Amino acid sequence: MSEKLGKTVLVVDDEPDVRLFLKTVLEDAGFDVMLAANGKEALERVTEKKPDVISLDLVMPKMSGLKFYKYIQKNEERADIPVVVVTAHAKDEMGKGDLAKIEAARPARGVLLMLEKPIQPDAYLNAIRKAVGLEEAEAEETGEQAVLRRQVSEKIQKATKETLQEVLKILSK
Repeated sequence: MSEKLGKTVLVVDDEPDVRLFLKTVLEDAGFDVMLAANGKEALERVTEKKPDVISLDLVMPKMSGLKFYKYIQKNEERADIPVVVVTAHAKDEMGKGDLAKIEAARPARGVLLMLEKPIQPDAYLNAIRKAVGLEEAEAEETGEQAVLRRQVSEKIQKATKETLQEVLKILSK
């Protein structure tokens, strides 16, 4: 886990596995995370503590991402919270209209980024970092770095417990 960044992300998604995945990605990168399964829970969370950024699914029960977004835009204390929309419905009829409405509701200086599911962890973290104004700690990987990272990952997947312990000792030096 990275060192704490002192930034809090509210993850709003009705799918428990997606919430857990995004929470893990964010915590591993040093973010504090609050969770909500729908827009109503998200309203409760932003009332308890103002997050630095909101990761927002659009299509959810009880209160959609669009309704939640419009609500926080009407609240002066919360209208400045950057939002990263994360949706599987960016190109279908369920989401297209909501995306257009969210874009129309965005304040002139508001930060609003959009990502499509399935989410790639690096793209997600870059969007969250950008939304909160953090300089990207890691520049884009070169092609060679990406190949090396993939090769190391493949070897780790096949390694024995003893080999992994030895690698950990070496990396800890």
